[in-house]
Amino acid sequence: MPFTFRGQNLDAILGDPLNAANSLYGIMSAAEPRFMEDLRLHWKKHVRETPGVNGTAWRPALKAFSAIEGFWGNTYSDHRIAQVMYGPAHSVATQAVTGVGASAQFLRDFEAARDEAFYVFFQATSVNQLAGVSFKATYYHKDVSSLFEQRPHSKLSAIVSRRVIDTAQIMLRILYGNMNMGWGSLYSTRTLATTLLLAQMHNSALAHYRSGYTGRRCYNQSAVAFTLLTFSYIVAQAWVDKNYEYNEQRWYYFWKLVGSLLGVDSRLIADNHAEAATLWDLFFARGECFGGMPAPYPTTLDPNRIDDDLWNGYAVQPEANLIQWVPAFVVTQMRNSLRWGKYLLGR
Repeated sequence: MPFTFRGQNLDAILGDPLNAANSLYGIMSAAEPRFMEDLRLHWKKHVRETPGVNGTAWRPALKAFSAIEGFWGNTYSDHRIAQVMYGPAHSVATQAVTGVGASAQFLRDFEAARDEAFYVFFQATSVNQLAGVSFKATYYHKDVSSLFEQRPHSKLSAIVSRRVIDTAQIMLRILYGNMNMGWGSLYSTRTLATTLLLAQMHNSALAHYRSGYTGRRCYNQSAVAFTLLTFSYIVAQAWVDKNYEYNEQRWYYFWKLVGSLLGVDSRLIADNHAEAATLWDLFFARGECFGGMPAPYPTTLDPNRIDDDLWNGYAVQPEANLIQWVPAFVVTQMRNSLRWGKYLLGR
């Protein structure tokens, strides 16, 4: 049976690289190839200058992303990048992804979506799901599992914990806008450039791996589309189960844009919770993930579908540098104080 979503057979694109023409990554690659190459070279420079940890091939990535907030000028600002994407040659393609016709409205919608995602992420229910379920659930996917099985440090709990915390802090920078709150605030947030750097990092580091299960490249459309679900759908389902209030449209819009900036084909990204549930089942029903149907409940891990070494090597230990996000946590809770009653008591 084909992988059919929204009435379209997507079999032909599942193994494709992360540079879909109908993604914001693809649009920026066509509009400003020099800018995209500069991001790739920025990552390569970071790799050269950052040693692997404990003799492994893994190196912390956060410094490369933190550096963006210190770059002078508007080259990396969301305002400038949005204007590029909405330029005459690319506005139609960009509007097809974002659903809005002007860069200013897109930035307002994206900021609202980021604010919603920041609020959701910073609640205990979400943290528990992300740390306890989401990261492990990525291993359900055959190509994701094969990728990490080929990277020995993915089975070392001390390294895995650092990788998870590193990833979490990169995501927090994306959510917060990755800008210096002093002079940096003069030239706007840098979420778009930060996410595009994440795409270049993954393309550089992972593109050469081949899957022992499917024979495809490991870092492909299917693998990343499913990974998006492990963060968007699993967390949202936890909130739904507890009757907590969240803005579904803004939450999934945030993940749609993040996925598109990573190069995921728009046809593989859910617009709402019902579509996310459909996609989740499709990945298991069509053999992209281990174990077939019925699909595991999103908030409950099934260890029988996960490689034993990857399962046993997973760990998360809090790190002191997370303290820097306490002010952002306080501000987020204050901005959303009217929603706390519904969060604590349910709808």
